[in-house]
Amino acid sequence: MRISSSLLYDRAAQSMGGLTARADTLQTQIATGKRIVAPSNDAAGYRQLNTLKRAATDDVQNAANVQLAASLVTASDTALSAIETQLQRANELVVQGASDTLSADQKSAIATQLDAVLEDIVRLANATDSRGSPLFSGASEATPYTLNADGTVSYGGSGESSPIPIGGASIQATVSGERIFGGVATAAGTSDVFAIVKSVADSLRAGTGIGSGIADVQAALGAVTDARASAGARGARLDLETARLADIATAREEVRTGIEDVDVTQTITELQKTLTVLQATQASFTKLTSLSLFDYIR
Repeated sequence: MRISSSLLYDRAAQSMGGLTARADTLQTQIATGKRIVAPSNDAAGYRQLNTLKRAATDDVQNAANVQLAASLVTASDTALSAIETQLQRANELVVQGASDTLSADQKSAIATQLDAVLEDIVRLANATDSRGSPLFSGASEATPYTLNADGTVSYGGSGESSPIPIGGASIQATVSGERIFGGVATAAGTSDVFAIVKSVADSLRAGTGIGSGIADVQAALGAVTDARASAGARGARLDLETARLADIATAREEVRTGIEDVDVTQTITELQKTLTVLQATQASFTKLTSLSLFDYIR
């Protein structure tokens, strides 16, 4: 049986070409640290990597939303904590003003202090977030509260802020001032925090007695305390979501590493074997083509 010299040549060239391509692939894997650098390396693995990358991109947005919501909750709690402190001060002043031993001037002085407390509460209720947006104006960007010349306080907000999507659900990061400071149950019905403080100050200044002022101020304080508790619950939920996203990212990275990353030591060993075979093949091919008999094989 005669063997064509061209067939021998083609087979040897094909073998060397395959070994060279394999060596190139292994060298690229070692240089990049990646087992899959193109779909041709592992089509199924390449598809899995794309799925993981899309999920990672989605979670980056989720994490950004969680961070935004957390910053709003923290800012709200900070403002509410300061308002709570002011209402505790108001409560102390009202208890002090309820004493029958105080003179009219002393009660008027306490009323003036309550005026200052009211101004501070209005200022704090107009707090803004890191973007400069009001925390308690709901869906509106208007300044929530205005202290009028007659000492009354007007609300300029409206509706509720848009919920922030996180983890397939959503969270109301901030609550309108109307919900927090309005609708406080008092002895005379419902009122808002600002009107309660003003009413007690007016009563002290007029010398008519504070009536249910102590209970009313304590009710206002309770409303703000409840709002802080609600903010704390939302903050706890966001902490859980942050931890969940971190766990998912860690698990996803482990899967990605198993699919994409290369075992450098093993790959170097394989490269060395491939180069050794390639060199032997090249040497054999050189000897074969140098034989004079090769020209006569048909």
